Amino acid sequence: MQVEPTSELLQVADLTTATNGAHPDAEALVSLAPKVTKQVPGTVWTGKVGNANAIVRMPHPDLWNGKLMVGGSPAVRSEYALDLLLSDIVLQQGYAFAACDKATPGLVLRDPARSMEEWTNSYGQLQEKALSLLSESYHRLPERIYISGVSNGGYITRRMLELHPDWYDGGVEWEGVLWHPETRHLLTLLPVCVEDYPVYANWRGDRTNQERSRAFERLQDAGLHPDSAPYWGTYFMTYWVVSLWLYGRNLDPEWEPFARDWSNEWLRDPSPLCGYPWEERREILAKRIAPISNTGKLEKPLLSVAGNWDCLVPFRHNAKAYEEMVLEAGSGQWHRLYEIEAGNHVDGLLRDNRGEQQPVLPYYEAALHHLEQWVEGGKLPPESGLYHSVTQFTPRI
Repeated sequence: MQVEPTSELLQVADLTTATNGAHPDAEALVSLAPKVTKQVPGTVWTGKVGNANAIVRMPHPDLWNGKLMVGGSPAVRSEYALDLLLSDIVLQQGYAFAACDKATPGLVLRDPARSMEEWTNSYGQLQEKALSLLSESYHRLPERIYISGVSNGGYITRRMLELHPDWYDGGVEWEGVLWHPETRHLLTLLPVCVEDYPVYANWRGDRTNQERSRAFERLQDAGLHPDSAPYWGTYFMTYWVVSLWLYGRNLDPEWEPFARDWSNEWLRDPSPLCGYPWEERREILAKRIAPISNTGKLEKPLLSVAGNWDCLVPFRHNAKAYEEMVLEAGSGQWHRLYEIEAGNHVDGLLRDNRGEQQPVLPYYEAALHHLEQWVEGGKLPPESGLYHSVTQFTPRI
């Protein structure tokens, strides 16, 4: 098999993390990893697809089920980020698996010359490469191709199904970010979180009850569930401030505070980033967001899973708003939205402070099964709605 000089193709005794270990990007996302009950021998390809780092895992021909799962990587993490959440699960079922880092890992997006538009281009190149490798390895193309991702990878899942329905048989997205100029996207939500959380938490020690109450109301208006308040501090330190700076710098670099270099001091005092006039700058943001906007136009099945305590991509303004967009586009027959009670954004954070939260991963794994049954068996998946327990969501699985 001919391979590019910058790539590597290896035969391995096991494609799963049980033998190879898990990348830190993957470990950060799970509270309890899915079980690996068997080795999956096969071939792994690593290399570049355009500007993106990519990986394609192919089970031994005797084990391949004739399907490909394309993984939408979350956040600005590596191509290994879904190894526990998705790759280990589907490899044991016989799938080939492909993922990439969207060409913007780490802090690449701090350069406004780079864009989230690159993400769909990277996934188009990944698709082409994966199909080429599968054809050479198995002497045939996959019978089914699914796409599934988390957070920014959930956005990728939606967007690729919107743009290229002919490429896929369906998808599952978990807590996808919604981008559209007219919605309450992240650049309208994160400024509220960063500015009002320290007031609500009374960091200065001199905030009145009225000030704190008003801040609490504004945080809820930004989509945060009131019962998720015990976890807001963790998300402030881990995600809110750095995400506001990174996506703000990329989408609105002319606002002077976003143009500054990152400072860890902002985690103690975020005031330099506060006061972002997002309502006044809607038009400026729209020019950057329009090319990456979701449409809600679907022609293939899509199952959406999202926790209603999500502290980074709030349920109301992302998952629910996307459902409304799908209905307005006349595509409701292709979509289900599963609202998971007390589910947050990152399962991995439950390891240190679970409290009343529940992990979303079991619902996500079940949704993958529901999608298969829908596409391949004609069995309709559960209706959209609020689910409190996995047994409620998977009574017959």
